[in-house]
Amino acid sequence: MGSLEKMEAFRKKLNDAPSGLCRDKTGDRRLSDLFDPDSFVCLDSSVISKPFSDSFDRAPVKGDGVTVGYGTIDGRLVFAASQDPDVYGGSMGKAHSMKIVKAIEWAVSSNAPFIGLFQSGGARIEEGVVALEGMSAVLSALGEAKGRIPLITGIMGACPGGLAIAAAKSDFIFMIRHASRLFVNSPSLSLLSESKPTSSEEIGTPDMHIKTGLASFIVDSEPECFAKMKELLAVLPMISDEGACAVRAAVVSDDANRTSDALDQMATESDIRQVLASKVFEEIADNRYVLRIGSEYGTDITVGLGRMDGILVGFIGNEEVRMSPQGVRKAAKFVRFCDDFLIPMVTVTHSDGFVLGVNTEISSVLEDAGILVEAFASACVPRVAILAGKAIGTAYLCMNSKMLGADTVYAWPTSEISVLSADAAAHILYREKIAGSEDPISERSRLVEDYRDQIAGAEVAAALGQVDELILPSATRPRVISALDVLLCAYPLTEA
Repeated sequence: MGSLEKMEAFRKKLNDAPSGLCRDKTGDRRLSDLFDPDSFVCLDSSVISKPFSDSFDRAPVKGDGVTVGYGTIDGRLVFAASQDPDVYGGSMGKAHSMKIVKAIEWAVSSNAPFIGLFQSGGARIEEGVVALEGMSAVLSALGEAKGRIPLITGIMGACPGGLAIAAAKSDFIFMIRHASRLFVNSPSLSLLSESKPTSSEEIGTPDMHIKTGLASFIVDSEPECFAKMKELLAVLPMISDEGACAVRAAVVSDDANRTSDALDQMATESDIRQVLASKVFEEIADNRYVLRIGSEYGTDITVGLGRMDGILVGFIGNEEVRMSPQGVRKAAKFVRFCDDFLIPMVTVTHSDGFVLGVNTEISSVLEDAGILVEAFASACVPRVAILAGKAIGTAYLCMNSKMLGADTVYAWPTSEISVLSADAAAHILYREKIAGSEDPISERSRLVEDYRDQIAGAEVAAALGQVDELILPSATRPRVISALDVLLCAYPLTEA
């Protein structure tokens, strides 16, 4: 066949089967729903698996059950891989896996996020160790990409074994109720080792991964999943050849000097009501918008992304007065992410310490707390701490304290910074004095207040240099923005 005949044959082939995404294919339809219209460019669309044995009668399929490539989402360059469960259950042979590897590598070289839309039956059995070789290549590529580009995974159906490990390497995992399943062993095999009644429908579900902490976002449908992914991408930082850049929005629609009477009220009532970090963040963030992450796991600590005077900021704070291993683990992971992508951090501390009880003591809390301490101590991004209530003992140390390298520490005048709470400290220090008093109840109250004022007060910490400034709660937003403006002078700053 000559060149003319080849050109004519190729044109006819294009006319008969147009290139690009085909909405009749599940994997393609998902990409079409996620990406800007007509923006997705397919890579390796003609790749097929190679037969490794005559024992299985599976004809090679063009594309090998996964669509990979790049396009734009709300104008931003993004690479993606979307598995098609209708092609041999989305099973992963080597050719299938190497297509995913190529998309990840291209994403890294282009400084663009990578999104995996996973639904698979696992490694392709007939390929044996060769299929495992492909899976290993995917894990290796994700390991190289981790910390260099944002990694996002949508669990669109079943996601077993090695693919589940690949998903766990992501920065953010999206799961869909009644559809997503993420597990290391087949549920049917897991049930064989269970002594208590358990349904296979309970294994690997979003509800299970609320407990493991793997699910960053849990949604009700695919459209909601894609909408939330777009919301996340809208705030994730841009990456340059020199690495991540701090991000400032080109247009800011909120007043940098806006104050909040609600925060003054919160501080005034802090003796009878918990200071919620999520409420503080909403009051100080631009337009009161914060994208909370992992909100159903480790609920004692809240983490999220938002902006302050257009600057992209990571928020971490205490939602309850006692910190759990799960909350600490979530916070440590988020601190690492912020540090990897040059996202300044703002923390709110209001904690008495760690959750009491034997279950905490036999958990991984000590290791988790150590990881959080290390994450803060090694972070190189600007960090501003707000002591909004109690900052007691090891909880204070773990939550971005001055000793861990916080650049600026502000304290509300009602905050309490001490080794123990004033109640506990007074009981230990003044036990005999209280017992010998004619009115022990009144004497105890007086001594608790004396300890709070003379040892645990915010002014005492400020006098010792552990607090940079006492501020009115209502002025928290302008003071934090001012600090970030100064701290970011030494960092590359780009407009979103």
